[in-house]
Amino acid sequence: MRQFEGIDQQLVRNLSIREWSTVASLVVLLWEYVIAFADEARHIWCQPVNGVKAAYIFARYFAIVVQISNVYLVFGPLRRLYIPEHVCKQWFLFLAICVCFLVTTLDAVLMLRVYALYRKDWRAAAFLVVLFFTKIALLCLVAPRSVLHVPYDPICDTTKTHPDAIYCLISMSVTHVPICILTAAKWKLVKIGVPVVRLITRDGALTTVSLCSLYAFVIANSLSDQVSQAHVVFNWPMTLLSVACCRIIMNMQTLNVSGNHDSTVNSINTTNFVIDSLNTFPLDRNFVQTPTSAVLTIIVQ
Repeated sequence: MRQFEGIDQQLVRNLSIREWSTVASLVVLLWEYVIAFADEARHIWCQPVNGVKAAYIFARYFAIVVQISNVYLVFGPLRRLYIPEHVCKQWFLFLAICVCFLVTTLDAVLMLRVYALYRKDWRAAAFLVVLFFTKIALLCLVAPRSVLHVPYDPICDTTKTHPDAIYCLISMSVTHVPICILTAAKWKLVKIGVPVVRLITRDGALTTVSLCSLYAFVIANSLSDQVSQAHVVFNWPMTLLSVACCRIIMNMQTLNVSGNHDSTVNSINTTNFVIDSLNTFPLDRNFVQTPTSAVLTIIVQ
């Protein structure tokens, strides 16, 4: 009897940790929303809606709605011991699908930036499209297997981690490493002072390192302990993916491409960077340096 009481106490503690962690992930998301709202109102809501801004709105508000819904589930129907396993599987599948939506949104934004960097070259587009849909296919195959073909304990933590979970990390690396390589190939533009390329390079590198590190930790921990907890595997990644996607887009919206007092930049529109199907892109413009310098024409090879 005492053995069962000890098990129940451990489950209750795990349940409490999940509840507070779920709330914390929502609080971080809402705090990010509050501190970014002024820029959002200026650069998103007060400007014409287009593809990239739609991605911003989706990443921001879809994540908030899902996290609020998840808080309701955690403090409502799932706040008890001995939850039926089919309910656990439905909950995990719901969260996995939401995370996949946010991952693909972030990937699409990063790939659009690289596509623009290569001046809408069809070869770059073909490669990125293949990369994008390959990852989607892999996620569609791996995600259901990872949540539906594993056992669950009475509070909906898995008691085994499916080995296919490692393919999520592989797909993340296979997607983001080529994006970094393609961006690094344009490093010469950073050396000659093109701000937008510096921004793309910085954001791409930070995103790749952060996401790969995050999923390496989550998946390695799950495989090591053979336990997957929703607040670790889904809630926090969902918050971080939303923040990353919105910040990358907002960084482009707020980029101030300007010269010093004796330099000019002709017709550079960073606010609408790759917005309307990449009809315009700053790197196609002429950058005029100081009077003592020659006129530098940026041509992206």
